[in-house]
Amino acid sequence: MKIEQNVQTLAGRYSVQGNVRFLSHQEAFRTIGRSLIRSGINLLYSQGFNPHLKLSLPLPKSVGLESEDELFYAQIADEKLTDKEIYKSIAAQLPQGFSLIELAIHNGRKSFRALDAEYEIQMSESEIENVAAVIDDLNRKIAAGEKIIIERKVDEEGRAKTVDVGQFLKSFEKTQKGVKVVCFITDRGTVRLDEIIKLLGLGFERLGISITRKKVNWEMY
Repeated sequence: MKIEQNVQTLAGRYSVQGNVRFLSHQEAFRTIGRSLIRSGINLLYSQGFNPHLKLSLPLPKSVGLESEDELFYAQIADEKLTDKEIYKSIAAQLPQGFSLIELAIHNGRKSFRALDAEYEIQMSESEIENVAAVIDDLNRKIAAGEKIIIERKVDEEGRAKTVDVGQFLKSFEKTQKGVKVVCFITDRGTVRLDEIIKLLGLGFERLGISITRKKVNWEMY
């Protein structure tokens, strides 16, 4: 176990493709943690009887969702290896379906929070045309600051509450492959993928087969 001195923060962006997209957040956390341990870098652990890695995956991913922009960050001791050597060490340990995109090392203890996320919902040309009017109306409401009310399920017994998701929506845009949606992520929450699907009038089967998280904007503090 490493003693905390000359602490640095290791931040890595990675993608999740194929069958590993069905891992839960906790399973993905364990996968990343084990890969970092096997890489041999100077990881830091918490103190106490049950020490654990000082590792965070700050934006949980829905089960079944592919992503081109995930983030992990971990605290490490002063590392003598170069960024390129660390990148190669970690990339070699990640299982199939996880791909390391880039790596950065920051001095001191740093944390990250997501500001907004971009999703792409794949659709056929006819489907895009079918939702065109809905997209235009949603963008109009967003621009005007109008409320966009949905019913959100809050427990397994089916209880629900009304939520204004308009405050979490930034834009909808038609693309060649489907529809791009950009959502704010705030201390008050964000909009759920199933709620976006409902707003567009699409079937919930989209959640598991045709949505990709394309990009996340992060703030480091």
